[in-house]
Amino acid sequence: PKAGVGGSNPSGGASYCLSREGESLACGNARLRTMAPGDTARLYHRLSSYSGDPRSEWPTPIDHPLVLQDFAPNHRPTFPAPRKRYPDGLPSVELPAAWPPVPAPTIDLLAGRHRTVSTPLDLGGLARLLHLSAGVVRVAVRRDGRRFLFRPAGSAGGLFPLELYVSARRVSGLRDGVHWYDPVAHALRLVAPPATGDATTIVVTGIPWRTGWRYAERGLRHLYWDAGTMLANTLALAEAGGHRPGLLTRFPDAATARLVGADGRQEFPLAIVSLGSGAPAIGPRGEAAIGSIDVAPVEFPLVTLTQHA
Repeated sequence: PKAGVGGSNPSGGASYCLSREGESLACGNARLRTMAPGDTARLYHRLSSYSGDPRSEWPTPIDHPLVLQDFAPNHRPTFPAPRKRYPDGLPSVELPAAWPPVPAPTIDLLAGRHRTVSTPLDLGGLARLLHLSAGVVRVAVRRDGRRFLFRPAGSAGGLFPLELYVSARRVSGLRDGVHWYDPVAHALRLVAPPATGDATTIVVTGIPWRTGWRYAERGLRHLYWDAGTMLANTLALAEAGGHRPGLLTRFPDAATARLVGADGRQEFPLAIVSLGSGAPAIGPRGEAAIGSIDVAPVEFPLVTLTQHA
């Protein structure tokens, strides 16, 4: 995005607004300059690196206008919601809780030696793929009442800051459209009309607040680390099922965010996985239903700036 700077404020900084394609992404007070390619990433890494007393569990934030100075990480009363929520009334499909075994030796699959036959995706195959990527496999309740919903792939702090959407095209047993995966109910909820494109596509988004609750600005790193860990499962599962997965980390961010109803600040797309041949189904044809991230999620301007650089 472009960073426009101007005005003044009592703290001596300058007002700024981050924008993309005419859309305001974040505003605040900072001293910013036009950045050369790569400078934003270097700035992010410098400002989100651990510093100060190495014995301190929560280092003092670096003094910079893009870093929240009064944010209290790991504050138990604000423990983040473990998943999004949507209004009642959206069409919902319960996914099968069991599926036929897939005869693919793990070692051969990971080594690229296993050859599978291309298999059309049906509701059972999709249920297997979603549950073993991001479904809830265990629940732990702490003495203070906090609930941790553990998934098949690990996550920093047990926070699992990812959401999955399925842009379905010709999946047997499922209506075409964009569906949000509810990991608790193991169900799909229709949130948007069918997208343009030929191949059913999984869109993975990140929720900065959910991991930032513990790691503050450093949480952007965890979004991508956690996504990579989960996607290793997703790709192996899809390959074993004969669904011909294709991982894309470069895609039209704004259009993909609109496709799933992500605002680009509290939620943004990280990666997409196409299943089968043809162009990924990621072209929005209408507005998506808007889900709730949490009661009062905190935005981290440095994370917003870096994600959209």
